[in-house]
Amino acid sequence: MIRTVRAFFLSRALREELLLVAFILIGVLWWASAFTTRAGAFWREQRLTTSGLAEHAEWLKNKTTIEETAKRTASRLDPAKALNANLLVVTVSQLASEAGLNAQTSGGPLTKMEGQFGLHSQEFRIQNVEWDPLKKFYEALQQKSPYIAIERFSLLPLNTTGQHQLTFKVTSVEITR
Repeated sequence: MIRTVRAFFLSRALREELLLVAFILIGVLWWASAFTTRAGAFWREQRLTTSGLAEHAEWLKNKTTIEETAKRTASRLDPAKALNANLLVVTVSQLASEAGLNAQTSGGPLTKMEGQFGLHSQEFRIQNVEWDPLKKFYEALQQKSPYIAIERFSLLPLNTTGQHQLTFKVTSVEITR
């Protein structure tokens, strides 16, 4: 077969030979380009999978430590002070009104159950607020720690009079035992 192909190739004129070589080179380059793209995608996926498996193995290796820490933490928390989603909204709104602020919620509270804990989060917005009531509200909210935590806090100045817009997300923990 190779002799037949060689005889066919050598029986052509020089320009036909050059054209055949050019077509073969184009085909080989095209195939090599597609191969390197597929090989690169394979190696990226392989690295991602390997790192994901290593991370999972680390979590599994530390499973007992994590569970013991969660139990110790849960034993230190007072279930009577833990807040469900509704109490979170009511408590933060009450703390804001005591500081002279009007906290508006955006959407409903989100709840995520994780083992023996329920994590509740809610976003709030307070507009046209000055620094002193904001500081009073923050200190009152800080006293509710670790049952209420500020997850995200954004303070934007509205104008030169010292008023701000506050957007924040709070999270509370509920012990579900």
